[in-house]
Amino acid sequence: MQYRFLAEWAKENSEQDLIFQVLERFEDQYIIRFRKQKTVLQINLSSSDCFCFFTERRSLPFEEKKELSNFNDHLKNARLNAISISEQDRIIVLDFSVIDIYNQRVLYKLVLELIPRYQNIILQKDKTIIDCMKKVSFAENRHRQLLPGVEYFPPPSDYKIQIGKIEYPVTVSSKLKIEEINDEAPGFSNMNTTFEDLYYNGIFKKRNDQLRRQKIAVVSKKIKQKQRKIEKLKEELENTGKEEKWKQSAELMKANFDKIKKGMKSITIPNYYQDGFPDMEIMLDITKNAKQNMEFYFKKYRKARDGKIKIAEQIDKTNDEIELLEKEIFEIEEMEFILADEKQQTKKKSKAQSNYKKLTIDENWEIYIGRTSKENDQLTTRFAKPHDWWFHTRIFRGTHVILRDLNKKELPDNLKYLCCQLAAYYSKAKKSSNVPVDYTQVRYVRKPHGAAVGYVTYTNQKTLYVDPIDFREAAKIIKKLRN
Repeated sequence: MQYRFLAEWAKENSEQDLIFQVLERFEDQYIIRFRKQKTVLQINLSSSDCFCFFTERRSLPFEEKKELSNFNDHLKNARLNAISISEQDRIIVLDFSVIDIYNQRVLYKLVLELIPRYQNIILQKDKTIIDCMKKVSFAENRHRQLLPGVEYFPPPSDYKIQIGKIEYPVTVSSKLKIEEINDEAPGFSNMNTTFEDLYYNGIFKKRNDQLRRQKIAVVSKKIKQKQRKIEKLKEELENTGKEEKWKQSAELMKANFDKIKKGMKSITIPNYYQDGFPDMEIMLDITKNAKQNMEFYFKKYRKARDGKIKIAEQIDKTNDEIELLEKEIFEIEEMEFILADEKQQTKKKSKAQSNYKKLTIDENWEIYIGRTSKENDQLTTRFAKPHDWWFHTRIFRGTHVILRDLNKKELPDNLKYLCCQLAAYYSKAKKSSNVPVDYTQVRYVRKPHGAAVGYVTYTNQKTLYVDPIDFREAAKIIKKLRN
């Protein structure tokens, strides 16, 4: 982050009167909570850009960490008096004071070194380091050591400080850089709001999107593996269809037991299971006698018969696993933040809602979204009522969206448009614009006999062309409608 932007932020927030409550962490983000305040101070120590800002956002799962206990013990109930910036480099200094058990006023400095690749948080008292996030010895850096009990010195720096007046408004570019713009364009009028937007609508969103793509790619790969498994199982199932042939061969051998001699390569006998009793050649093992050959065919019959049942069970089980993976992709797409830690992700997943995605509008209307083919099928053919409304993209494969009409009202245009936008988003056309979406009442939707799961036909439909929006955006629109 440019020094002049950090200096402007420090100047805007130089005078403070907040009581320290706790320092918490999530990945490379830290927050300081203050007593009786919704606002927290978030410290972004991302390797690409470092800055801090006050915010009321609650998007990240911050937690107390063991490595922060020393900071929290010393700063408990300390008063944040002032914020300043070093004159040498991108270092923000938070001045704290606290009354100790001897009724003496003790001064602390929480130093935020917002220098890329060297970012750190250091707690000091009387210039002595009490604790720091990154500890550095002379073995690692011969110019400077950062260890408890050592006197604190700022890092040696050849950074060229540029100081200049900030011309507001400013904005955050697509490259996640702060830019000053002309007075007529919309933008931010203070640096704290700019930093907050830069992180949550820029850095955090980029991180989230990247993790989301990675996790969806992993799950999609598992789905493809299971689909290939089903194809192989179906091939095996076709082969097990010969169980009747093996049974007939064994039964015919039993009826002609006396004619089979050891050493014979085959035997041709009438097939009593077919009209006209045509001759049937049965291959034999020359090393086996009649009884052993007959048992061999009975064994092949039992194996094929039992295998057919087991393979069918495996296909059903694998299809269920695919359904769960498809639901997992849906849930990943809907997560406000994505956890990089697989263990935490699994823990969170176990608490995920297993029913349809639901959005309550008011006492008259509710929106339901299926997440898998099976849920689409159940939602449309079992859950929805004839007078409810059904939405689906016309050309593209996608989910079923149901608008429950709880009191048999006329369909409002704004809800019709909103449901079409949701149907467009939860389809293969989610990244397109002007997507055609068909809608009709559920009474006109039919599932053909023997059709695949989730497949339906419909009539009396109308079409709207809309731009897709996700569930969170739809929830914001509904909130505005209520107000």
